[in-house]
Amino acid sequence: MADSNNAPADLAQKILLLPADAFFVRLLPLVAGEEVAAQVEIALENLSPFPRTQLYYGYLMSSAQTSALIFAAYQKKFSREEVDRWVKAEAVLPEFLGLLGEPPVKPTIRVWHQASRSVAAAWNGQDSLPLAVVASLSGDDSPVVVQAALVEKLQARTDLKLADLQVYQGVGLVEYDQRKNGVRLTLSSAQQGEILSTRLTNSAKETADVRDPNFLQEQRQLRSRDLQLWRGLIFCLAGIAAALGLEISLVAGRQWLGRAQNQIQRRADAVSQIETAQGLSARIEELTQKQLRPFEMLALINALRPPSIQFHRSITIGVNKLEIEAQTGNAADVSQYEKQLRGSAALTAVVTRDLRSRDGVTTFILTITFKPEALRAVTRS
Repeated sequence: MADSNNAPADLAQKILLLPADAFFVRLLPLVAGEEVAAQVEIALENLSPFPRTQLYYGYLMSSAQTSALIFAAYQKKFSREEVDRWVKAEAVLPEFLGLLGEPPVKPTIRVWHQASRSVAAAWNGQDSLPLAVVASLSGDDSPVVVQAALVEKLQARTDLKLADLQVYQGVGLVEYDQRKNGVRLTLSSAQQGEILSTRLTNSAKETADVRDPNFLQEQRQLRSRDLQLWRGLIFCLAGIAAALGLEISLVAGRQWLGRAQNQIQRRADAVSQIETAQGLSARIEELTQKQLRPFEMLALINALRPPSIQFHRSITIGVNKLEIEAQTGNAADVSQYEKQLRGSAALTAVVTRDLRSRDGVTTFILTITFKPEALRAVTRS
C-alpha cells in the first residue's frame, strides 16, 4: 500500500498514497452543531507553523461524529513532478490510513513496517480514531528498534502504558471501487493469515484527499458533467432506436402520413404564430427570472447581520448567488450569523470559508445562494 510506486500501474493512476512521515496528525474534538470543515481550518491555523494555504491537508470523521483526525503536510515537501501526477488521480491519501481499519475495543497500538519506513497509531478503545499517529524512516535500524521507538513516542503522547500490540508488514493492497467511488486498503499481519482492512466511503475519501479543496470541487463538477453526458448519450441512443421503429411503422402507413402532412401544411401559418407567441412569452419570463438584484440580496442578509460584523466587499456570482468578504471583532458572531442565515426562508445555501483570526479580528468569506422568488418579493415590496 505505501508508496503508489509499489502499486500496479492502473491503481497508481487511481489512488496515490503519500508517506506518513510527511504529515503531522492530530485528533480534534468537534463542537456539536458547528461546520466540521470550518473547525478543521481553524485548528490548522492554530497548530501549524505554516499558513493553511501552504499545506496539503485532509481529515476523517469518527463513527460517533464527535471527533476528527486531521492531517497536514507542508507543500514544499513534495516536488512539482510529484504534484503533477496528482491531477489524474481519483484520490491522494496519506498511507497511515491503512491502519484505521476495525477500531480496537481496548487500548491498542498498531505498527506497520515497510522497506524504508514505519508508522504507528494508538487507540484508547473508546474513540474509533487513534489518539496519535507517529512515523519514522527505518534507515539502518532493525524493525524491532524502530518499533520500540515508535511505541515509546505513542506512550509518551497518550499515557497508554498497557496496550495490545498489533504489527503489520510489507506493501499493502489498494483497491478502488469505481462504481461506488470508494477505496479499500488492506495490510498483512506479521502473523500469517491475519489482515487489516480499511474501507473509505466516497464521502470519507473526499474529506481525506489532501489536494487543494478548489481543485477537488472542480473534479466533482467534472464527474457530474460526465455522468450527465453519459446519460444524455443513452437517452439519444434510445431515441434513435425509437425513431427507427417509428420509421418502420411510417413505411407501412405511407398514405396516412401523406394526409397528415397535408394537414400540417394547411395549419403551418397558425402553428408559426403560436410558436412566435410562445417564444416571446418564454423570453419575457427568462428576462424576468434572470434579472440581477444585488441590492435586494444585501437587504435580505443585512437584516440578520450582527452589529459587530462589517461587510468589506460583495460580488454577485450568477443571478442568485452573492459572495461577501467580512470581518468582526467577535468570532462567535460568525457562527451565530451563519445559523441565522441558514434559518432564513429566503436562502437555499450558506457557505463560510477562509475563516481567519488575527490581532482580535476575524475575517471570513460568505457565499450565499438566494431563492429567486424571495428576491422578486423584496423587489415588489
